[in-house]
Amino acid sequence: MSHYVDEYIDNLSETQQAIAKNLRSLLFNLVPEIQEKLSFKIPFYHYFGMFCYINAIPNGIDLGLCRGKDLTGEFPSLELMGRAIVASVSLHSVKDIKEKEVREIIIAAALWNEEAKKKKIPMVKSRKQ
Repeated sequence: MSHYVDEYIDNLSETQQAIAKNLRSLLFNLVPEIQEKLSFKIPFYHYFGMFCYINAIPNGIDLGLCRGKDLTGEFPSLELMGRAIVASVSLHSVKDIKEKEVREIIIAAALWNEEAKKKKIPMVKSRKQ
């Protein structure tokens, strides 16, 4: 675990800290090989490439999945919010982690990241010129 991420979480509100700590623990328990670092001033997690991030939002935490657009059909709680590839789930309480199936989302996202990497499926399709 990164001490930079510890500092990020320590500077959040009490509710955001509780959510972020639960998410962080869940990520390390479900995907033990995950690597954590602070990128773009927020906690980023890498697993077969860029995997996900935790970002403070007003009154909660956003769990963003880098290949999340591919999972929105299976998990309706994931929102694209106008983004091309990243989909996220907004959490406003620790209880939301269970109610919004975050455990299942993380497992599916990790499996998809691993498969996409092995099959060399790009995150973003290049435009033909």
